[in-house]
Amino acid sequence: MSPGSDVAPRPFDKSRRLRRRAEFQKVFDSGQRIRGRFLTLLVVTSAAPTTRLGIVASRKIGDSVRRNRAKRLIREIFRHIQQANGTAVDIVVIPRVELFSAPYATLEEDFRGVLSRCIARLRKA
Repeated sequence: MSPGSDVAPRPFDKSRRLRRRAEFQKVFDSGQRIRGRFLTLLVVTSAAPTTRLGIVASRKIGDSVRRNRAKRLIREIFRHIQQANGTAVDIVVIPRVELFSAPYATLEEDFRGVLSRCIARLRKA
């Protein structure tokens, strides 16, 4: 914990990440896809005990500095979201260029809204 900080750091450890090509491919092949204002989410139910995140930031959104910034923002939003739905899911996020012009609160709101719509669709299916 840093001096003067009341919040303990929340690491983004390996158990919370999609890491292998096959894991990403499963989400792309059978996941629910919903497009938000600033990002696209693909969500599929997971056999893993926790919700896991994968990010696909292509060169369409900019150079490596911008791609890495988008990934950092998305990981931070993911850390703040508490999954109260009881469903472990795998999430793949595809950021859009508009992400860079939005304030953080708006990004988090968009992420939460799109994720809740995806999970609602999964429950129907």
